[in-house]
Amino acid sequence: MAKFQTAPIFTNGMVLQRGKNICVFGTGEEGAIIHGELCGFHSSCAVKDGKWKIVFPPMGACRFVILKLYDDDNDQVERIENVAIGEVWLAGGQSNMELELCNCKGGKECLENDDTRDVRYYYVPKKTIYDDDYEESMQNACWTDFADKESAAHWSAVGYFFAKEMSRLLDVTVGVIGCNWGGTSASCWIKREYAAGDAKVYFDDYDAAVEGKDVSKMIADYREYMVYQQEWWAKSAEYYASEGEHTWEGCLEYCGEDRYPGPVAPCNPTSPGILHESMVSRVFPYTLGGVLWYQGETDESHPDAYYTLLTQLIRNWRDDWEDDGLPFIIAQLPMYAGGNPDGDSWSKIREAQMRVYNTIKNTGIIVTLDCGERDNIHPVDKEPVGHRFAMQAMEMVYGGCDGAFAPTFKNVIWRGDMVELQFANARGGFKVKGEPDGFEICGEDGVYYPVWADVSGERIFLSCDEVPNPCGVRYLWKNYAEIHIFSGFGLPLAPFRIKK
Repeated sequence: MAKFQTAPIFTNGMVLQRGKNICVFGTGEEGAIIHGELCGFHSSCAVKDGKWKIVFPPMGACRFVILKLYDDDNDQVERIENVAIGEVWLAGGQSNMELELCNCKGGKECLENDDTRDVRYYYVPKKTIYDDDYEESMQNACWTDFADKESAAHWSAVGYFFAKEMSRLLDVTVGVIGCNWGGTSASCWIKREYAAGDAKVYFDDYDAAVEGKDVSKMIADYREYMVYQQEWWAKSAEYYASEGEHTWEGCLEYCGEDRYPGPVAPCNPTSPGILHESMVSRVFPYTLGGVLWYQGETDESHPDAYYTLLTQLIRNWRDDWEDDGLPFIIAQLPMYAGGNPDGDSWSKIREAQMRVYNTIKNTGIIVTLDCGERDNIHPVDKEPVGHRFAMQAMEMVYGGCDGAFAPTFKNVIWRGDMVELQFANARGGFKVKGEPDGFEICGEDGVYYPVWADVSGERIFLSCDEVPNPCGVRYLWKNYAEIHIFSGFGLPLAPFRIKK
């Protein structure tokens, strides 16, 4: 019988983080002594409470090394080969982070033509409960490299484009850990005890929904739903692949009721806390260079809670990894009409994401307004998103990168009937493509009027005959709008609102 097991993420071909203490961990027999050797360094520990963790000192980048693990009596020796030490980033979030390379714009061409040698990927299995095949799924997961095109086709497209660019810029192996699930709230990815303040609503709603219900019955109902929904998704794919005009009403007529996200249950991935327990907990404390976070669409139902929710998620994960400065880069949501282009739920999510960036240390934000599609919640052009993540990581962590940050609101000066706006990251002024619109101003009555902007270098001036004494300004305060104002580096001006 084995005296110890490594966590499933430690497989041949893995990437370990350079420049930080390297944690290797797993489970074992109580009291057993575990030894590890890596790049000439030796470390050991005892199994305590069924767990062990060996810590190696920071190392420089290298390739093709071996991690050797063995017990005190050499009864068990494990060799993990083809290990690279480079950069490791976790790609977290929901469906737009999950969207696979084979399904994105230009993805099939990348798979056919790219010769990307120093990029590797590990996908945390999408599991929610410890059922019969949970451990089997975890043990079968492994690190793969881009030469394995069958596996690479199913990598996160954003993660691939990020890693490809980072590897080229840094000349190291870059590993991405995919830990994401479509249609999930940020509340699914945190522990219950971190859901404080506004974020508590998710757990309160769940508790109310399951009160008095039998757990086994809820699980059975959810599994029955999944059988139905898998068939529904297959039929909907048939419908949208058919000729002719496609509408949501037509899809429902062809496929029947869409029951997503299914009944409340502890195995439903949309349940709060579930994915932190079943997925995130299987990754930490695997040493990371940082986190890429692309999520927020599902939380439009509680947009006013999102700032607290995302703040607590970052705190939770930094506590998990015991790294108070763990870099965390957020993708601000793109434009999306969703049947309500003039609504503001996505604007509130974008505002909350920007507020997190402005208030939480060692966070970054990429503005992706122009990377959306009016009627497609899953925009397929993911290369610009991966590129912007890479530029932001370079600026935050690796010594600087011109043009990494989009222009953001910095200051307002109320000049009687005119408003002067000042911006960060607008060096060299703005480029206007089309009309300088998207701005609105209001007076004390709170009624907003659209205005065109007078763009002058790095400043923007606004005025409106209907508002002689402006008290408020907002920019692109809609779920969907056309974008016409960019930085000299081609990044869109970030949305904002401000009142006197």
